[in-house]
Amino acid sequence: MPNKWTFQIPVIDHLIRRYAKDGIGWADPFAGQSKFAQYRNDLDTSNNQPFQCEAITFMDGLSIPLLGALFDPPYSLTQVSRSYKDMGLQYHNGDNPTGGYPKVRDKISRLVTVDGYVISFGWNTVGMGKNRGFDIVEIMIISHGGNRNDTLCTVEQKIREMEVSIVNT
Repeated sequence: MPNKWTFQIPVIDHLIRRYAKDGIGWADPFAGQSKFAQYRNDLDTSNNQPFQCEAITFMDGLSIPLLGALFDPPYSLTQVSRSYKDMGLQYHNGDNPTGGYPKVRDKISRLVTVDGYVISFGWNTVGMGKNRGFDIVEIMIISHGGNRNDTLCTVEQKIREMEVSIVNT
């Protein structure tokens, strides 16, 4: 059955534990109610995470090498808007209140060590990508039945440092 708290779905919990073991050295910038990763953040203060700020602010505050990261943001702008409304915050179309998923992914890619993993969740398998130095190891599709969207889980391993573009001016 689908669950707002992705990591409470047994097959997803099992997937995470295969790669992240006990969560030590892992970060989760969109933790929700999960207590799995060692470094956790969630904008919603009612989830009682150690950090409660925008995902990009949380990632900018980390300066230690990570063994891995979980990337489970709201899957659509509709979900972002609903989440903000539930917290009593204002979301304006065109603004990305998460700090920008590409920016969060860039920061994750800089912090995760070579041979480390990122496990991404959503309605697509975009994940971190080759430009950030990652290769796909596994993709799991979780069918929730009926007219519900599947949850797609993408496991990637970092094989090299992210390419940095230098622009001559």
